[in-house]
Amino acid sequence: MKIPLAGIVAILSRNHPGVASEESVYDFVLRWAHLQYPNSEERHKILSSSLLPLVTLGRIMTNAIQTGQSSCIINFSIKREHCRGLFPSRSIRSPPFYCAGHGFFLSALAKTESFNFFGLLIKKLEGNGPLRGTIDYEMEVTARRSSEFASISRRTTTTDIRQAFGCRIPWSEISADDSPFFVDDNLHLRVRIKITPQP
Repeated sequence: MKIPLAGIVAILSRNHPGVASEESVYDFVLRWAHLQYPNSEERHKILSSSLLPLVTLGRIMTNAIQTGQSSCIINFSIKREHCRGLFPSRSIRSPPFYCAGHGFFLSALAKTESFNFFGLLIKKLEGNGPLRGTIDYEMEVTARRSSEFASISRRTTTTDIRQAFGCRIPWSEISADDSPFFVDDNLHLRVRIKITPQP
């Protein structure tokens, strides 16, 4: 954790950093940045410009962000091969995004419980402090037939946001060759979030 930024960049720039999981690299980068850069704006700048582009997971799920003071719209794109590679129990994470001063990421995962499903979950980054309030969120996906975004989940949650929130899609609908969720072999997602903190 005491390695300077230049050292972290040099390590991440190696083709084979010698780790079992890219997710562990991602988690380490987030923890390191939180300790080195307590200012959230400076930390976000360092993560997005210098570090996360060097982590493989940051290239698997890409995002574009429009933000307001208490709301944001995030567009994600995940390749079909990466979605299929999640089964039966893997996950990938998006680069972080920020809303109402708090950091989040989107996790795409496959899980086997009472039925097999593909999950899209919004999770809070550690270290930003508690967030208590109301979250209105909507998840949309482009449909192959229209190439326009359609809502797949719209909810309001009132919580201290310790748990993830999102939606589930039956795995058979994602894995099928004629899945309606893929346009040009990409799953295009749009996530809308509005946060109303408690006074």
